[in-house]
Amino acid sequence: MMQRYSEPNELVIDDTSLLPQFLARDTSLHPDERGKTQSKSRFAQTAKKALVRSGLVALARRMPTSEECATILRYHSVSAGQNYCSPTIAVSPELFERQMSFLARNYIVFPLGELLARFARRELPKGSVAITFDDGYLDNATNALPILARYGLTATFFVTSDAVLGKGSFWVGWLYRAVATASDATLSRACQAMAGTARPGASRDACFAALAALVDNARGGVRQSYLSELERLFPAMPPLAAPSDFMMTVNDLREMHQAGMTIGAHTATHRVLAGIDRQVVQEELSRSKTDLETALETAVDHLAYPNGHVLKNVDETAISVAGEIGYVSAGTSRRGILTKTSSYLDLPRQGVNEMLGFEGFVFKLEETRFSRLLRG
Repeated sequence: MMQRYSEPNELVIDDTSLLPQFLARDTSLHPDERGKTQSKSRFAQTAKKALVRSGLVALARRMPTSEECATILRYHSVSAGQNYCSPTIAVSPELFERQMSFLARNYIVFPLGELLARFARRELPKGSVAITFDDGYLDNATNALPILARYGLTATFFVTSDAVLGKGSFWVGWLYRAVATASDATLSRACQAMAGTARPGASRDACFAALAALVDNARGGVRQSYLSELERLFPAMPPLAAPSDFMMTVNDLREMHQAGMTIGAHTATHRVLAGIDRQVVQEELSRSKTDLETALETAVDHLAYPNGHVLKNVDETAISVAGEIGYVSAGTSRRGILTKTSSYLDLPRQGVNEMLGFEGFVFKLEETRFSRLLRG
């Protein structure tokens, strides 16, 4: 199984010449830096556990507030040890169940559309939360849905339309699986072919992040050429034109919709929307909405912008286009809560993964209020 890595928030790769530098950033080369990062992470986790167990976070939850606000949670995969997604975007079913049990007992969970409508009317009760999922993994239907149903909770699932409607693979998961399952020789050849060099000892996570960044940041026809080259370099993988077995299908989406879940759009092909032609943005957002509405025979009013791990995955053009097409809301990967200053087409969300743990999850739900409590 691939080891955990931190998503490359601080670096955007614009051309293949930078890929060797990206691989050189593998933490295995910097033990001192890695040790400092791990120490900070352990300290933060310990501090959060102490605050939760002390009851101070619960106090923040009960604290009256003059400002109406709400939390929108952002999940991806509910799985453990799978080879189609990074652990940085996964939560185990066991932890997810514990989190949902906590939400059901301590918060009021609304469908995203209702939460936003109530917020606009200033009728949102304290402790309001919306749950969202990005991408469209099959484990959302097999693992997350039964747990949500068990606790009477609803969620919004933002799906990459081409991948869930059988029009091709979900290329991010395809690449993650390709890197995870490839032989060392195949992986070395792929890195060498894409970058012109291959550093011995680079972790598979670093290789995946680097190769994905090339596709994420490619523009125009270059993006498709990169995908075609990756397909050639990983011959054991099914063609990218074939549907992914780890993604939901239209039947799964229909069942989720019938179970009271909301289906939203996550673009057609999961591409970075910032800095590309307006026409391409319109195609990605419009086709995703139209195709899903046709398949599900229901309105698709909500959107989540993909690729939150890159420096700039959405810009003013994309936000403007989302509004013109008719989306009621659009979620980002920007950390924060819904307040009176929030734009419905640029919504902050709180990301959740396994590394956050249970106490970290509880703390994240109240971190803004807790900060206010400390400030007095």
